[in-house]
This record gives sequence, C-alpha cells and structure tokens, in this order.
Amino acid sequence: MRRLLTVELRRLFARRLVVLTMVGALLATLLVLLGAWQSAQPMSEQELAVAEKAYQDELEYWEENGEEMVAQCLEDEAAESEATGQQVDWGCADYGPPEREWYVRTAPLLEQSLPAYVAGYAQVLLLAALLVGATSTAAELTTGAMGTWLTFEPRRLRVYGSKVLAAALGAVPFAVAGTALVVAGVSLIAVHFEVASGMGGDEWAAVAGTAARVVALAVVAALVGAALGFLLRHTAAVLGVAVVYLIGEGMVRGLVPGSAPWVLGTNVQGWLARGTTYAVETCTTDATGTMCEYTEHVLSFGQSAAYLGILALAVTVVGAVVFRRRDAA
Repeated sequence: MRRLLTVELRRLFARRLVVLTMVGALLATLLVLLGAWQSAQPMSEQELAVAEKAYQDELEYWEENGEEMVAQCLEDEAAESEATGQQVDWGCADYGPPEREWYVRTAPLLEQSLPAYVAGYAQVLLLAALLVGATSTAAELTTGAMGTWLTFEPRRLRVYGSKVLAAALGAVPFAVAGTALVVAGVSLIAVHFEVASGMGGDEWAAVAGTAARVVALAVVAALVGAALGFLLRHTAAVLGVAVVYLIGEGMVRGLVPGSAPWVLGTNVQGWLARGTTYAVETCTTDATGTMCEYTEHVLSFGQSAAYLGILALAVTVVGAVVFRRRDAA
C-alpha cells in the first residue's frame, strides 16, 4: 500500500491541472491580502471632514429634537399596545445621541479581522481541493488509464484507497501554504497600520485553531472530490454537482428555514467557527394580523464535526463500492 501511495502522489503532482489549481489557490491569497490592505486604510482628511460634519449635524439635530422624538415614540408605542392588546416594544428607550464612531471609519482590529479572513479563504481552498481530488481520479476513468492500471494492480480497493489518500495528502501542502500566507500577510498589514496590539496568546491560539480546521477541511474536500471522481467519472460532472448543490441549498434554506442544521453550508460554518447560530422565522396569526419573529438556534461544533465526518465517510464508502463493482473502462 505504501508503494502504491507513493506512486499516486507522484502521479498527482505530475498532472498539469492539479498543479495549476494549487498555484491558483495560492495566488488567491493576494486577493485576500488586497482586501485586508484596503480595509486597513485610514480615512483621508477630506473623508474625515465630511464624516465629522455629518456627525455634528446629527448631534445638533438630536440636541434640538431628541427628547421630543423619544416622547413621541413612547406615545405611539403605548397607543399600539392598547390597540393590539399586546405589549409592544419599539426600543424607544434605546434612542440616544449619535456617536462619532458611526461616521468615522476605523480599521478593524487584528483579533477581530484575522479569523474572518482565514475562514473566508477557506472557500477558495475547498473549491481547489475538490477540483484536485476530482481530476486526480476522474481523468483516469475518462481516458481509460484506470483499466490499464488495474492490469498491474488488480486489487481494486487498494487502488481506490491509494488514490483517495493521495488526493487528501496532496491537498496538505497548498492548503497549509495558502493559509499561512493569509495569516502572515494580514498580520503584517495590521502591524503596519498599528491595529495588531490586541493580539495575545489566547487570540493567536484561536487563529491557529481556525487555520488548522481550514486545512483539515481542505483535506476532507480533496478526499471527497476523489471519491466523487470515481462515482461521476468526469471532473466537469463533479463541479456541476457542486454548483447545483450550492444553488439548491440556497433555495432550500429560503423555503425551509428549519433545514439550516442539515445543510452543508451551515455545518461548514459551524466547523470553522467552532459552533454557529441560525435563525428560524416563526409567524403567528390572530385577529390583529400576522406577526413574525426570528428565533435563534445554536449549532454546536460537535454536531458540525459529526455531520461532516459522516457525510465524507458515506461518499467515500459509496465510491469504493461502486468502483469495486463497475467496469473501469
């Protein structure tokens, strides 16, 4: 098995499309860093002057009319409560004077922005890893090379295992390199603009955890892509299924909000962020009309990890069963 795996790794990195995909994933880090650079840019003197004037105008308006606005809000709130027979809260007590930070844009602190940049880059890595895995197996089935290979190694499960493992291991170098470039680049930009002072041991540990989960997810995506390559036999078919799924997931979540914990996107987010939340709209109808409110639910890290693990295992096992029984030509 070790010899097979070594051979498959060499063949993987000999494929032009695989290498181009990996290089493209690394080049995509430049777009992330460009976004970080632009986000960290301070406001120009002209922009600051415009923002300050807008703030002063709003503050002056509030000083003249603020008390009247709050009183009117409370009066209307009481009238609505009396008319509907239900306690209505319009947040009148939260009304207050404007604050300068609403108008003056400041660069995000590194401890806030870095995990988001790393998680955002994960989308590029997942697509690249899926493509690497799919093309590493589907191309051999399309060209008929798989049949020739089986004459040298007829034990299909060993062949299958070596190929999907090679795809998974092959994703490690570019996933680690790309994630490291994002972390290092965004950090240097934050240091340059002096917004990195809040990074302590806990913050760096959290970033390292996010980066490790991104790399692990890329490895799983490559493995699943390789298994799908065996199932669908064409790289374009794998990418087509991925696109159709993403579109379908968005439609399902819009039509059935309660499906959020059972779709891939939510669980990927839960894995990367060590848990996430999703909102479900609940509507009630009575004599006064229909009222809707959003209820927030928690999707734990453990649930997301189990979901992704079971899904990856299922696709891999189905791919093995199909390859073992189907003609390789």
